[in-house]
Amino acid sequence: MPCIPRRYVAPPSPFEMKRSFAGLLLLVLAGGCGGSTPPTLVATTHAGPQTYFSPLVEGSTVAGGVAGVNVTYTIDDVGDAFSLSTFALNSNQKGFQVADAGFIAPGARGLLELGLLASYQFNSSGQSVATTYTRQQNQPGGFALELANQAGGLAQFVGEPVTPLVPTTSECPSIGTAKTYLFVTIPGALRNSNATVLPLTWDPLKETAYGSVDISTDGSTVKLANIKHSLLPSSGGSLQPANPTSVAGACGQSIYGNTISIPGEVSVLNPGQGQTNPTQAIAGISPSGLLVEDNGTHLASTGLSLDYLSALGAGTGAIGLPRPSTALDLTALTGAQYMGFIYGAGTSGANTSTPTGWSSHLASFGGFSSVPSTCPAGTSNPIYGGSFTGDDPSTSSNGFGLCNVTIELGAQDPSNPGLFPTARVSIGATYVANTTRATDSFSAVAIAGQLNGKFAIFVLGVDSTQPWEIDLLQSN
Repeated sequence: MPCIPRRYVAPPSPFEMKRSFAGLLLLVLAGGCGGSTPPTLVATTHAGPQTYFSPLVEGSTVAGGVAGVNVTYTIDDVGDAFSLSTFALNSNQKGFQVADAGFIAPGARGLLELGLLASYQFNSSGQSVATTYTRQQNQPGGFALELANQAGGLAQFVGEPVTPLVPTTSECPSIGTAKTYLFVTIPGALRNSNATVLPLTWDPLKETAYGSVDISTDGSTVKLANIKHSLLPSSGGSLQPANPTSVAGACGQSIYGNTISIPGEVSVLNPGQGQTNPTQAIAGISPSGLLVEDNGTHLASTGLSLDYLSALGAGTGAIGLPRPSTALDLTALTGAQYMGFIYGAGTSGANTSTPTGWSSHLASFGGFSSVPSTCPAGTSNPIYGGSFTGDDPSTSSNGFGLCNVTIELGAQDPSNPGLFPTARVSIGATYVANTTRATDSFSAVAIAGQLNGKFAIFVLGVDSTQPWEIDLLQSN
């Protein structure tokens, strides 16, 4: 019998979630069931099980191949174990469902390699069926990166897109004095010229690419004020519709732990549809300052798609960080070493609700003593890096992988430290998801800052084929 909760009773508290996930992991593993100055490097401490909320990202098909669900990760740094779960109330699933579980093998430069021990899927009779593996089979599960003290991170499960992780077992944020955050959209698939407006897509000619927001709290109330939405500077489009400049949310216990709910009474005009639709966004702010939002577009069960939201990002959500108080030291920023992921959101076709051509790959940037000849050229505050052969870090003798992608940050906005509105990305011919087989260069926007004393960089751009997102955390 698979060790899976089969009956939903009530939303669990963060402590109960943490305790139940830890118990599931033990059972699975035991029996096959179930500013301006360089940052100070802080090693990740082993703090034990941490539960993370992870927003929906286009391309996700976890939970037995069912698309359109949020993901919850539990990562146990002490027990070297992880689990990936989903929540749904339908004919098959009643509450939380452990979709995958396994072990953690700590890798170089802070990388966590996830090994799969058990996965669960519903069969045609609605029963959850387990497939189990041994450690010796080396069944790949994916990769994760955690900030120090498990205060957020990034994860990519095998066959899935990268998703940001925000901890939900800690208490709600307490921000008495408003703090400004920068954010970029987590893109959905690019709509082609024949595509109807579908959920989870992103239109860079009309919808938010990046922005800023002032966040403060008063008890359980979370105030999002002075919200500024912007298109990619190179888009040549027109932002639609006019967005509200403020919105209130409430932080408290939810099915995912302590998260921020953006109330559904806020409505905006859907671009090109002449309709108003409510939004129900879910957000989290980690103790390190990592801001993550799921914009709730996939929660629509009927009617027109909610392809735009009134809170932060478009696409499927947003990722952000506190705006630095002063301009970042560009020498330190571009000279640091990073681990992260490169995500291509694909294209939404005219006759399908799922994207085509999306990709997500582990990436490494920086660390080269000299610029390899394989790197695409870069001149304006460049950072060089790229993928690993076969997404396997062990194929790299120096731990820094290939050099087939270049990020040019360009100039830092003098009015918004940490914002790089004229960035560029060049994807070389050898990058596995570059179908053109020629260097592909395109305009982008980047935000950068520090999380727990280490740099983080989030980049969003779009070429003629699809949107691209690059998420990087400074490595150990």
